[in-house]
Amino acid sequence: MKITEVLCNTPMQRLTIEEQDWAAFKPADAKRILTLLTAARGLEEAVLMLARRGLVHGPAHSSIGQEGGAAGCIAALPRTARINGSHRAHHQVYSKVIHALYEDDFDPTQAEHLPDDMRQQTRFLLADILGLKDGWSGGRAGSMHLRHDPLGVMGTNAIVAGGLPIACGIAWAEKVRKTGNIVATFFGDGACHQGATYESLNLAALLDLPLIFFLENNGYAVSTTIAQSTREQELMTRAQAQGIPAISVDGMDPLAVNLATRWAVEQIEKQRGPVLICADVYRYFHQSGPYPGSAYGYRSKEEEEEWRKRDPLDCLRAQLESRGILSKTDISTIDAIVNEAIDEAVAHCTEGSGSTMKIRESLWPEAATVDDGLTGDLSEFQGTRFAEPEDFKPEEMTEMRLIDAMPAVMGRRMAQDERIYIIGEDVANMRGGTVGATKGLVDLFPGRVVNMPISENGFCGLAGGMATMGLRPVIELMYSDFVLVAADQLLNQIGKMRHLFGGSHDVPVVLRCRVPGTEGYGSQHSMDPSGVFALFPGWRIVVPSNAFDYVGLMNSALTCNDPVLVVEHQSLHSKVAMVPTSLDYHVPLGKARKVADGSQVTMLTTMSMIDVCVDAARDMGVSADVIDLRTISIRDLDWDTIGASIRKTNKVAIVEQSTRGTSIGALIADEVQRRYFDHLDGPVLRITGGWAPPTVSKALERAALGGRREVDEGLRKLMAESA
Repeated sequence: MKITEVLCNTPMQRLTIEEQDWAAFKPADAKRILTLLTAARGLEEAVLMLARRGLVHGPAHSSIGQEGGAAGCIAALPRTARINGSHRAHHQVYSKVIHALYEDDFDPTQAEHLPDDMRQQTRFLLADILGLKDGWSGGRAGSMHLRHDPLGVMGTNAIVAGGLPIACGIAWAEKVRKTGNIVATFFGDGACHQGATYESLNLAALLDLPLIFFLENNGYAVSTTIAQSTREQELMTRAQAQGIPAISVDGMDPLAVNLATRWAVEQIEKQRGPVLICADVYRYFHQSGPYPGSAYGYRSKEEEEEWRKRDPLDCLRAQLESRGILSKTDISTIDAIVNEAIDEAVAHCTEGSGSTMKIRESLWPEAATVDDGLTGDLSEFQGTRFAEPEDFKPEEMTEMRLIDAMPAVMGRRMAQDERIYIIGEDVANMRGGTVGATKGLVDLFPGRVVNMPISENGFCGLAGGMATMGLRPVIELMYSDFVLVAADQLLNQIGKMRHLFGGSHDVPVVLRCRVPGTEGYGSQHSMDPSGVFALFPGWRIVVPSNAFDYVGLMNSALTCNDPVLVVEHQSLHSKVAMVPTSLDYHVPLGKARKVADGSQVTMLTTMSMIDVCVDAARDMGVSADVIDLRTISIRDLDWDTIGASIRKTNKVAIVEQSTRGTSIGALIADEVQRRYFDHLDGPVLRITGGWAPPTVSKALERAALGGRREVDEGLRKLMAESA
């Protein structure tokens, strides 16, 4: 037996500054870095002061001690670069704000104040941290969710590693648009053990994204050390494993970080693809609040004191003065103008002083605005042609299977809108993906139908980032159950993004999910995702039952500026319907269609159960209004059509193939009874499958799902109750 070493060609390196680096440090660069660093420190001190007085509602994750890394990195980036970060991000965000507004001819050592735009944005930033209506998000963001696109702040994130997939999408948008812009995503050592981090590193490398992964290694995930978290404590190996070059640096030295970032920018420009910077830093305070970690017993006062001797702000000031790069007066002037702007921001947001300090009452958001911006106002549909089958002449129509309508309408829209990209597993392979939904599109639109690795959380987050940059990603998930793998990005990120950031951010993601029906795929491939998505805010949900509706609803989904879930039932793929040859029409979101008219019962249903309901009512001699809901996000339900039918029949059955536990019918029934209680002769009947998920056994699968037997039993029950 012979064992030989396998070497990795992806480098991991360490940058250490030398005397010549200080000699080459230009005063103009020193002023910029010092201004950013002073600003970050001043803001953090102000936030902690406010936290001590109980004026910061929620956590205040202090980055005092870590600011040298953020300031050194951001000062080396182009002013147009974009960043995102994690829950501990005040220092990154304020450094980016100052840098983005720092004109080349601005000299902070000759100024009496920071420029007005910097002062204004300081007020807005602090107001957002405090939850006030003057903030960028109108006060919804708080300390952990800061975003201001015009200055390149693309959102910080309370979920550890939650922002990394989104950063990949932002960087991909910059790449495909050939802007030459660079994106930096900041995260901590604790995030290195998250699956989203590995998925993001892999996606960034696979797609050659212009992305800097900036790892702030402060040694602790709350109180858990790196040694307690992982066997391999060299965190750069995470990037190396994905083929990403990495460099480590003393993050307490802003000049060293600045040089490392310049190196990273050069690597991206020359070699393509991402780079990781691992900066060793230290946070002086606990995870949140104004007390040191030693107060909680997970580190010693001696350890904290040793790191405090290397304070990045104190050390940089000392070096600049001792080397004659900046004078003591220069340093004092920068300190004075920065802290004056921060003090002014505090004064703007508060009144009183000391123990009597409080938030200005006039700055709290109005309670009545709590739901504003949850979804858009659909003004993007102005001038849109909405249509139903009867609006077209026979000669304008052609027979089409639903599975053929899928690539046809997508190709039509992609030809007219270059912002549309399709991403997912196998979408560019097998002549149309796993079921043929992308047939012919790869050749027609090179580079816009893109295979993704099996990393659903990663590429769904990628789509979220793309959407925030104005692209229109279409995600194909092979099976609906896979949404659970990507739940953070789909439900916690994409679905909440518009509302969280003040209602002003479009998030035009289309998510296509397949439901197999009775195909024998078992309990982990058979979920109808509608009920899950209905529990979370922000998503619109459409459920086409035929080719005509699929085309019209997909056109609407690709027009809508909100995220839209399109549920595709595989049992309907071969179903034929008449479809306009032009494919240029929309079915409105929130508009149901009555497919059968009756007077005894209202049957609310979707997808594969439409024909089942129609046939069951006819065969049993029941006069039923059968309503294809088409849109089933609860706030979007067509209550006009539903209400008119209930007032006529006084009986309601909600019919689903889904198992009972994941049924959306419970939410619909609750709304029906709240709105139309006085018109009901009895409780709303829910017709579903059983409690257990379907299994591979053909007999048990049929028993688990709703079908003709369950509909017949339900109708008999309703008719017996009215006899």
